[in-house]
Amino acid sequence: MKGVERITEILRRAKKHYYLLTSALMFLSFPSYDVWFLKGFSFFAWFSLVPLFMYVRKQGYKEIVFSSFIVFLFGNFFTYQWIGNFGAEVRGGYAIILLFLIPSLTVFMVTKVLLAEYLSRTFYSLRPFIYASVWIFIDWIQSLGFLAFPWTYWGYSQYPFTPFIQIAKITGVMGVTFAVVCMNAIVADAMVDVLQLKEEKKLAVVKIFNEKSIRVCAIGFIFILSIAIINSIIMPQRSADRKDFRVAMVQTCIDPWDNWRRNRMSYLAELERETRRAAVHLPDMIIWSESATLETFSYDFTQGMFNEFELHVLNLAKELQIPILTGEIGRLNDYIRQAVHLFNNAVLISKEGKVVQWYSKINLVPFGEWFPYEQWFPWVKEIIDRFGASSFTPGSELVLFEVDGRKFGVLICYEGIFFRHVRRYAMRGVDFMVNITNDGWTDTYNGHMQHFAASVFRAIENGKWFVRAGNTGYSTVIDPYGRTVSKMPILTKGFVVGDMDFRINHQTLYSKIGDAFAYAIFAILGLMTIASFIKKLQGNFGGKQ
Repeated sequence: MKGVERITEILRRAKKHYYLLTSALMFLSFPSYDVWFLKGFSFFAWFSLVPLFMYVRKQGYKEIVFSSFIVFLFGNFFTYQWIGNFGAEVRGGYAIILLFLIPSLTVFMVTKVLLAEYLSRTFYSLRPFIYASVWIFIDWIQSLGFLAFPWTYWGYSQYPFTPFIQIAKITGVMGVTFAVVCMNAIVADAMVDVLQLKEEKKLAVVKIFNEKSIRVCAIGFIFILSIAIINSIIMPQRSADRKDFRVAMVQTCIDPWDNWRRNRMSYLAELERETRRAAVHLPDMIIWSESATLETFSYDFTQGMFNEFELHVLNLAKELQIPILTGEIGRLNDYIRQAVHLFNNAVLISKEGKVVQWYSKINLVPFGEWFPYEQWFPWVKEIIDRFGASSFTPGSELVLFEVDGRKFGVLICYEGIFFRHVRRYAMRGVDFMVNITNDGWTDTYNGHMQHFAASVFRAIENGKWFVRAGNTGYSTVIDPYGRTVSKMPILTKGFVVGDMDFRINHQTLYSKIGDAFAYAIFAILGLMTIASFIKKLQGNFGGKQ
């Protein structure tokens, strides 16, 4: 009997804290491990928030904060714990990074739920719209400033749902996030009404469909499926025999920070071997990763001198008669301040074996590549330096690269998640985008694939081809509709070749108007917030009379 009572008590507690299901469902909503039963993440995202949304609607604000914090603390840990690998080589580094990052992300998400629930209690019938609007507003805030981290967007979970996410051509990724969160809130409303009918013992099919929330839920899913079906029909097919431009991405899986000076020539030998194999396929350009070389090509070019490593690379491009795009360390001597500024660069070497263009990364990874507040918090800088963080200076200007008359922009590492930054390139008339990266430090499938998810949206939003070249992957070519043309498995040495057909490039409404959808939503949300405050004040004033 004691065993039965114990099980009963466990079930009672589980029922009381059912909102914790959102933590597990959040983990299932994004790429995690490369196993077949975890590949349905885009499906889970449509109802992952439902348990929490159902629970908070009848709770006080203190309980809303507590329950949301617990849910997202665990959810963020399960989903983004791989980021701690950045400090894994330092004793305690993994834990220190997560102790800062996970609570920070959690505070943003708790704020979403708290603000949305506050407004929803004034405009009850607009609850789904309010939740989705507040959600993308806080997401938008996360994309601003030096410490911006626009990575955790719910919309990115839908990157395999190619037909539906074509709406990003109009709304950007914000619109997809809006749709997913809105449907979560709609399903939560419907579930509450169904449970209410069950308690009243009126759970008949007719009764269910008489409920407004059930009908709205059905209409919502029909709308989503209709968009997906229509886009599946109207998306153009690629020509199998059409090649306007061919690229080859080399993936060597080296660890560039493992004593580069001692090992660089052996690393170069690996790069050269795969590059020569790729050259057999006659690409118009060969792309190495962000961390393929830690040399200073552009600086040495301005100084009129190259070292042995650099000369070998220049001669390789000249011998193969193929341009090479690679990462490098930029350098600028500041004689006035008697300082040396280092940059995370991309450099283009022409088929004549000359350094012709370079670009300095503008959106540096906070803490990992720079810490803009070190003069106020020098102790923080000391900690991140021990983790092996870099001290780069951010670049200031976009650079349009050109090969054989084709223009392209370069994104370095996580610049690919900055949608406004990529749109600026599209507005300047690029034919395609190139993202060189090194995700090897993540040492995980989810780190690579969550980063890749953003690339799919950048291609769709701007109607441009998108090329990814990673040291350890995920190296791919993505067409303007978010479809992967060619790819190479992560953590695999070799190369992959992809052809681009620029006839299917197109200008999108998003590339013209940017985040106008989000701003329109924010304007409505602002009016609703003002109306809510006025209503509260009137209620208080009336009560005093």
